[in-house]
Parts: sequence; C-alpha cells; structure tokens
Amino acid sequence: MQNPNVKYLKTPQGDIAVFSLEHNRLWCRRQTADGRYTPFCIAEGVSAFSLCQYESYTYLLYPTTDGRLILSASSDLMQWEPRPLWQAGDKRWQNTYCFMAPQKDAFHLFYGVSQPQSGNHILEYALFQKGQWQPPYQIDHFLPLPGAPFLGRRLGENHVILYYRSHRSTISAREILLSPFTLGSLSPLIQTGGTCTDFSILEDNQQMHILYLSRNLFRNQVVYRCKQGSAVGRPFVLWESGSACDHCLVYRQQDKIILFWCANGLPMRCICENGTSIGPVERCTFPFPLQSLKGEFIGASDPFASEAIGDRQNNFHPAIFSENTQPLSQPQLYAASAPSQVREEKNDELEELRSLLSQRSEEISAVNAKWKAQVDALQERLAAYEKSEPIENDTP
Repeated sequence: MQNPNVKYLKTPQGDIAVFSLEHNRLWCRRQTADGRYTPFCIAEGVSAFSLCQYESYTYLLYPTTDGRLILSASSDLMQWEPRPLWQAGDKRWQNTYCFMAPQKDAFHLFYGVSQPQSGNHILEYALFQKGQWQPPYQIDHFLPLPGAPFLGRRLGENHVILYYRSHRSTISAREILLSPFTLGSLSPLIQTGGTCTDFSILEDNQQMHILYLSRNLFRNQVVYRCKQGSAVGRPFVLWESGSACDHCLVYRQQDKIILFWCANGLPMRCICENGTSIGPVERCTFPFPLQSLKGEFIGASDPFASEAIGDRQNNFHPAIFSENTQPLSQPQLYAASAPSQVREEKNDELEELRSLLSQRSEEISAVNAKWKAQVDALQERLAAYEKSEPIENDTP
C-alpha cells in the first residue's frame, strides 16, 4: 500500500522532488543537474501531510502536533508561505490524513475521522471559502486501508475521485463534482475472497486500469481488471504462488500499460495493450532497491503513473517513475542510483574486500596444507608402529 509519509512530485521543469515526513519533520529533496538530491526542512512538528499542484503553485497541507492545520504554498519549492487554516488546540487534525483540491476562490478538503469504538472511519468533506469554513458534510463510512487510509485523485478542475474500502473485502470508488458539490454513486472496483494487500489504479483516457494483490490462506494472487465507462472487465490472474507479493504498480510507458509487482522480493512485470491483450510475465532485469516503498506520484499534466516506488536506503529516491524507461532486457540504473563519485568509492571498497578475501583464502590454504602434512606424517608413524608391534610380541 501507499506510504502516506513519502510523496513524489514532478515539477514543470521535468525533475522529481521527494517529500518525506521523518520524526515530525517535513523534508523536501529536489534533484539537481548532477543527479544529486538536495534536502531542506520545510516545517517541524508535523504529524501528517498532503501534497498537490494547482496552476503554477505547489501546495502542502499539514496538521501539526499541537492541533493546527497549515496550508503552505510555493512557486519554486524553496520559498514557502504558510497560512493557518485552523488554530491550535483541535485534536481532530492530529495525525489526520487529508486530500485537498484547491481552486481560485475555494479550498476543498476531504479527510477521515476515526471512531475508536467501532474501528470505522467517517469520510468527511469541508469547504473553506471567503475566509471561513462551511459546515462539514459526511460522505460515507469506510474501513481504513493499511498505510494511507483512503486515496484521492483529481481528474479535472471540478472533478475528483476517491478510493476507499467500503466493506471488509471491497475497494470502491466515488466520483465527486466540486462546484456545485455533487456526490456520485459508489462503484465497487475490487472484490476479493481473501485480503487485498495492495492495489494500484491508473486513469488513462477513458479506461481505468486496476492491479491488485489478493492473499488467501495458502496462496497469493496478482489480479488485473480494466474498467471502461461503467463496465468493469473480468479479472485476469497474472501470477499465483505461495510466496509473498507486494508493491504492485500500474504505469504507462510508450503508449503501453505496464503491470508491475514484486514476488518474493523479485521485480516482475507484464505488458497490457487496450486492457484486453496481456503479454507474458517477465522478470525485470534492472537494479531494484532491496528495501522499497510505494508513495503517491503527483504533478504530471499527462500522468503516466499515479504512484512511484522509492528506495528506503537512499533517502526515498524514486526507482520507477520515468516515461522513458529503458526496455527491461537492457541494464538500467534507476534514478536513485548513487552519483559517480560514490559509485567509484564503493567499487574501491569492493576491490579491497576482494583482495582481502583472496589473501585470507591463501592463508587458509597454507594452514590446510600444513595440517595435512602433519596428519600424513602421523599416519605414516602409526602405520610403522602397527607393523613393528607383532614382531615385538613374538620375541621371547
């Protein structure tokens, strides 16, 4: 599932910025010309955050540990202008996951309110307009997903879609018009007999591509479905095994839909065309991070992906995000690979370790030869003693 504390933003310049929440500090790492990522802290005392792009501005919405709700905007990702939307003291905003949709004259906010007694959440909508909040509107009850409790996507200026778990084994979608506020009907997308451990959805033209992982008692399945209009196609089981599967991802590459997932830690994929023709399953050959995570991908005017996979060991740098990804039959370094100087240092360390290992192997071989010579000498002495013993016994 998506990690709510890591998000990726494609800037108008074409580079990728990584936003992460670490120890209540909100960080931004932006890629420079030499491939490095420069980190800087945006805010402290942050409990959660939401990210979006509207016109020429990037917006960050984050509740603080003291109960404030802050909206911060920037045109260059360097200078941020924080603005309080809610003053301190309201525990409702602490650790609250939100989805926002700003407009020129209004600010639309969707968020979940927990109910500790039942374990369910209430999905609510609030409108901030003309300097004040309108009364919140209750949309639905839902069960929170692992990671991000629910997912939201903006499909147009006045059109959003929400994905959430409406029942224990059902992931549903609800489309909403913002102005005038119009609530669409609930549309079930994923229904599993077991547990849905992860899913990925890509809205591509008139089609919606759905990839999800289902876990039963003895097996794990990777399943694909395509929705065109109001019709949802039958499910295709792409992969089935007893090993664990995670990090499923749908993205578009050169007018083809790529269905990606990890099976027992190994990256796998297959190609889908038009939602009906599915190619064979292939193992990816490009380097893949050992400790990976999946975060929301935001900002492309023609989005080729709604999520990205990052590297935990390399400051969450993206591993799969590029529209011009090389074919999987060719070696490929993902964008989070270390700079050349760091790679050279690692190569030097590797050569040093190889030399040390070779030296140790020679020392071990010498010790083994010494012990073998001593054992052979002892065996010869023992054989000579056994031959001389009967003669000594026969002497009067």
